[in-house]
Amino acid sequence: MLKVFRHFLVVPVSLLAIAETALFLVVITGLQAVGSRTFLATNAPDVIRPYVVLFLTGLTFVCLAAAGLYNRDVFIEARTFFQRAGVALLLVIFTALVIFPIYGLFDPVTVEWYLGLLSFTLLIHYPLMIILRFGLVAFSGVDMFKRRVIVVGDGVLSGKVRQLIENRGQAHLTSVGFINRDTFSELAGKNEPVSEQGDLHNSTLGQDSALLRFAMDNKVDEIVVASRERRGLPVWQLLQCRMAGVAVTDYMTFWERESGEIDIDEVKPSWLALSDGFDRHWMRRAVKRLFDIVVSASFLIVVAPVMLAAALFIKLESPGPVFYRQTRVGEGGRHFDIIKFRSMSVNAEQDGVPQWAVKNDARVTRVGTVIRKLRIDEIPQILNVLKGEMSFIGPRPERPYFVDTLCAEIPLYAVRHNVKPGITGWAQVNYPYGASIDDARRKLTFDLYYVKNENLFLDLVILLQTVRVVIMLAGSR
Repeated sequence: MLKVFRHFLVVPVSLLAIAETALFLVVITGLQAVGSRTFLATNAPDVIRPYVVLFLTGLTFVCLAAAGLYNRDVFIEARTFFQRAGVALLLVIFTALVIFPIYGLFDPVTVEWYLGLLSFTLLIHYPLMIILRFGLVAFSGVDMFKRRVIVVGDGVLSGKVRQLIENRGQAHLTSVGFINRDTFSELAGKNEPVSEQGDLHNSTLGQDSALLRFAMDNKVDEIVVASRERRGLPVWQLLQCRMAGVAVTDYMTFWERESGEIDIDEVKPSWLALSDGFDRHWMRRAVKRLFDIVVSASFLIVVAPVMLAAALFIKLESPGPVFYRQTRVGEGGRHFDIIKFRSMSVNAEQDGVPQWAVKNDARVTRVGTVIRKLRIDEIPQILNVLKGEMSFIGPRPERPYFVDTLCAEIPLYAVRHNVKPGITGWAQVNYPYGASIDDARRKLTFDLYYVKNENLFLDLVILLQTVRVVIMLAGSR
């Protein structure tokens, strides 16, 4: 894994992103050089200026990332790749149609210019990208490109790690062996070597050398200690492995790194207190606030026509206000009124008791169904962001009634209130819409990861992934 500002990226996927970006630069440069002598002669622009090439490269990368083409699952799932590649293509075309007329005011372009770029995208870049991607996927399946892992432990934690490693989304990992409690207890005493399956041989390798010898013989990169009980662990052998260059990682750190979550069933406050993260430096808060203002103001300008149309349809369909205000819990447990487009009938909670939203909720109006699926009902929260009550990125704010219930039911739930709530967040791009205590528990695993590792890079990742969630209607209700 590649750690970038406390957020972890899969190395093969990161290499894929670099390779595809380089491919784009090479092909578009080649197109400029030979375009006048190819079947694209009538459409290809004669000159593509260097800064335009760089802009197109950046635009293509952003669109591919926004469509989710650099997620772990896309690296091995062909069907998902083609779905998201189509979304990325539409994003590129739409963005180019919006931006290049503005560019044309300063450097006039022709219809042939647009056709040339479109032809380049459809006939050259995308086919080569598909070949490159699936070629790298094939190479990623070779063991020499995988991180080799030993798991020391037994019971629930070892089972979770085994399931995570065997998951198809973790193509960069391979398990060399699972050493259970009986085995490593004997390792600590008898100093006998371990087989690849975790069984003991009869030969003796010498004092405190069994685990290290096994790790060296099997070219192990990392040892994951997945045990709730630390007594009986071969600590000296683990230290010996670490001193020899084999990484030794505890379960919680490994799980956070590989899953992008915090395991709330196993995490202890002491681990959160002693681990890195939770950067609340004034500079980070200032950068976050500037990010919120710039993104929200820009987004508000772009979606203003959508907001006007939504307001008109809401007013025409049913009596009542266009906007809906509801008390939510924000940073530090403070209450504020969230602003949304009204998507339900007036007096949806006539008995006064808050209710979770459900699938095909009868309280939702026809216009409300559409704007909820497209997440248009969330747009007015930009005003909450500009007022400083919310951030653009952060855990979703909940109602006080539900917060009281969830804090009583779910340990560490209140930790998510240490940052401002957001319009979108890490949980929203990784987990479908949830409206129950079980869903809240699952989403908290992502929210804690965000609160712990909050930084501008992660905010940008979430912002790009939100485009995919909105366009593909992922998790809407």
